[in-house]
Amino acid sequence: MSNLKIKFFVDVESELYYKIPSPHFSKTDMIKWKLNKLRGRLYRYPSPTNNGIKNIVKVLKKYKIPGTLCIAGHCYLKKCSGWPHFNEKKPENTWYYDKIGKDWYYWDKGGDEKTNPGLYLGNFIEKEMWPIENFSFGLHGFAHEALTLEKKEVIDSIIKAGIKAAKEIGVKIKSFGAPFEMIEDIKEPNKIFNILTKYKIKETQYSGKDDGLKILRKFDIKKTFKKENLQFFWISNYIEGTFSNKKMKNIIEEIEKNKNEDKTYVLTTHDFTWKNAKKLDLLIKKLKNKGIKDFC
Repeated sequence: MSNLKIKFFVDVESELYYKIPSPHFSKTDMIKWKLNKLRGRLYRYPSPTNNGIKNIVKVLKKYKIPGTLCIAGHCYLKKCSGWPHFNEKKPENTWYYDKIGKDWYYWDKGGDEKTNPGLYLGNFIEKEMWPIENFSFGLHGFAHEALTLEKKEVIDSIIKAGIKAAKEIGVKIKSFGAPFEMIEDIKEPNKIFNILTKYKIKETQYSGKDDGLKILRKFDIKKTFKKENLQFFWISNYIEGTFSNKKMKNIIEEIEKNKNEDKTYVLTTHDFTWKNAKKLDLLIKKLKNKGIKDFC
């Protein structure tokens, strides 16, 4: 019997993947992102942006596996008339304008699931995910903001807006997955944590600190730990629908190697990478066959 627990976080940003690049992208990365964006528009690759989450949810429901869905606040909506949605403040750091050359909310002119299904998942969440015992819900920013680069007032308004969006469809927010994993900066280490605690969010993904845009984070396999009233789940690895079979095999081998450890192996994924869920289905089967069944 395995002692290792498996925690599965899904960062749900859907169509926002095509709107918000990473602040860490180099010029070459930006070219690749723009080409991916064009490819996605022409061929709906790697997945139609509202199908990735549907594929994941189908497999988790099939095996009754717990999943923590950290959903961008905008994706909790059924419709909107564009910014502002809940009096949230616009991000003030210039990184986005420097990359895109446009205002943060240039893309949000309003709509609903018919006009842009990848930005409005509220009806799907209501129908397929809430309330279901094995799903818990979190935030992934409101529109995938790089929060450590923002002032406390901006962060507070973004978290508050996300909570309100979820509440409109009856969802209570329990967890937090920071966009780009930017959750703690060495200059103001408790800035985001204090706001999460203020809004009674119970747990967060974590993989270490940053120094501005300098990444100091790393993956690890650890026990969960607590600060104040916030539970920290240290990210152990990513798993994406676009991964090669070799990468998938490496993750399974790493989990098996640590199966007798009294720790939590935290897997995160992005919804838009799952064109289909065959690899996720296979992963769960193989882990169960190896006696690893403690998903939390």
